Amino acid sequence: MPRSSFIALLGSWFVLTSLHAHDLHTSTGEAEFNPVTKKLEVSLTVFIDDLKLALMRDSERLIRFGQTPDAILNEVIPGYLKKHFVLEQANGGASNLIWAGYETDEASRKSDGPLVTLFFELSVTAEPQDALLKHDVLQELFRDQENLLHLKVGGTSQQRRFNREKSVQPLR
Repeated sequence: MPRSSFIALLGSWFVLTSLHAHDLHTSTGEAEFNPVTKKLEVSLTVFIDDLKLALMRDSERLIRFGQTPDAILNEVIPGYLKKHFVLEQANGGASNLIWAGYETDEASRKSDGPLVTLFFELSVTAEPQDALLKHDVLQELFRDQENLLHLKVGGTSQQRRFNREKSVQPLR
């Protein structure tokens, strides 16, 4: 077997086995509408390995948390979120995503499933209660991906579950 074929086969095996590094495919998050700034403030926690794989597929770059420069991560993460965490407003436009940064969970670093929390905001130009939220983060990778979101809008607080069957839901 030629060396290039062996390397391609080894790379394919690595990608396939990394898809099932853990059995749980869940993200958790909080989103709160701030009426003063007219922004939906979001924190989203995901498994680092899952996000890394999604970012590599989306950006076609090699991504490694702890090795990839922050300048690149601060470009590719918001680029991915702009496609998979979208607020579709009643006036027909999508919200602008304002990236704030990310934080790795040091307590989980030595576990089988280290975590990273993403911080960002979505600008809201119309009434937030009339908007639709698309949250299909990582669902392109995992059929069983569940995205749990604690949502606070206009004095109400709700728990939402986003999956392949319900990846778009109204904010109200």
